[in-house]
Amino acid sequence: MGNTKYNVLFMRDDDTVKRYRLSPFWLRVLFWVVFMLAVCAGAGAWAGYTFWSENDQLKQEKIELQKALNDASVQLERLENVNKILDSYDPNELQSLLAAVPVEEKRVESTPVVDLNKLLFYKNLMRAGVENVKVRKSGDSLALSFDLNNLQTASALSGLATVELIENNGKGVQIKANRNDMSFHIQRFKVVRTRFGLPSGKSLKDVYGIRLMITTKKGELIFSEVYPLSRVLN
Repeated sequence: MGNTKYNVLFMRDDDTVKRYRLSPFWLRVLFWVVFMLAVCAGAGAWAGYTFWSENDQLKQEKIELQKALNDASVQLERLENVNKILDSYDPNELQSLLAAVPVEEKRVESTPVVDLNKLLFYKNLMRAGVENVKVRKSGDSLALSFDLNNLQTASALSGLATVELIENNGKGVQIKANRNDMSFHIQRFKVVRTRFGLPSGKSLKDVYGIRLMITTKKGELIFSEVYPLSRVLN
């Protein structure tokens, strides 16, 4: 039994038969080598799938965290705007934004004059970016300029920019700016410049700031923010 050998024959049509004698030890070695290769291949496939699943999960978590960060950034910017508004007013101006307080014989009630949520309304769908907002007084009119960026450059962005003056009492006054100046069709970037007059009987001291609104050609509002004149007036 100790001399047992296995004969392995290799036959070709155009050649002589070749015979190899192998001991059981080498056959067992060959079997275990093949078996270990199969185990390693299976382990590699399992590890690859596991790491792929974990990577996909991490990508989803990153997207969710980025969304939460964007939401937090929007809320922070709104709070900063509130703080800037409060800082820009003196006590007398703040009174004009607060409730009127009628005094009765036995009762004092406060009636809100300004809806701050409406006054400070902010919206940014991250499709259009507005930067370098500047306002300059020119005679009896105001010159407005700002940079408009398409934040999703995979496709062009078309629409219309509109301006609203926010008075110290919180009232919004729509401005009729030149439509040719305010309409846009951009792939990346455009500098918007326009000029408009103040409402009849109004002066700069009656104006708190301007609201810029960006609307797509389908009428969807994708950006809205109030800019105090103290920040943008040159």
